[in-house]
Amino acid sequence: MKLKRHNYKFVLAGPEDKHRTDLVSIYHHPEADTKYTLGLDAATGFGSDYTSGQIWSNRVPFEQVAWFRSKRVTTVVGSEVMVALARYYNNAYIVPETRFPGNAYVDNAIEKFGYGYIYQKMQSLDESPSVSSKYGICTTETDKHLLINNFKELTEGIDGSRIIFHDEITIYEFCNFVYIDDKRKTGAGSGFFDDTVMAAMLALFGCSLRPQAPREVPEEFDIGKEDSAHHAHLLRRHVEGIGAKKGRFVSV
Repeated sequence: MKLKRHNYKFVLAGPEDKHRTDLVSIYHHPEADTKYTLGLDAATGFGSDYTSGQIWSNRVPFEQVAWFRSKRVTTVVGSEVMVALARYYNNAYIVPETRFPGNAYVDNAIEKFGYGYIYQKMQSLDESPSVSSKYGICTTETDKHLLINNFKELTEGIDGSRIIFHDEITIYEFCNFVYIDDKRKTGAGSGFFDDTVMAAMLALFGCSLRPQAPREVPEEFDIGKEDSAHHAHLLRRHVEGIGAKKGRFVSV
């Protein structure tokens, strides 16, 4: 079988793209020595739900670098965009939700586009899963609470928040992500969506599995500090020179 390749070009998002959907928004292009994770919350493309993908840098603090969101993209086209973005971001680690239609995205990524760098959950030896069920996270309430706890650890640590957002829609949906008493589950409040929340938490879960150290920032040269250090050195040599002189008498 011949694997399909893509020819996408990605450019930085502009101010006019702030509230648009159905496109890819790039906030930072990939850096050669940085790892990335892509979280995916999928929809069929034929209903009211959105397909949402979020790409985050694995460097601490974890940073949102790109996203895509659409309610009209099919599983075939959506999976192509997902794999193209993953390859663009240094073969990013994909952490998808695998409940339908997320499993279709996984199947397409592996079988149609030849991309297999996808999160795999540990399974017992007596299981005989299908190809797609080996990958990703099935977001039951139990797994969803694991994602929520991981997110809370990143935002409520003693050293401050370890995540950086750039997308306003994601922040807005996090503000409306609540515990629904009558349904006894967490999710979007009435009239809201949670696709960007789930995609972000899946990506951050993957980042937490493979974190990278913060980038070292070289200290800028300060001529003022250099002059002060030089003057201190000359003064110290002068004082030491005076102390070394012996046999001198001063008459009174």
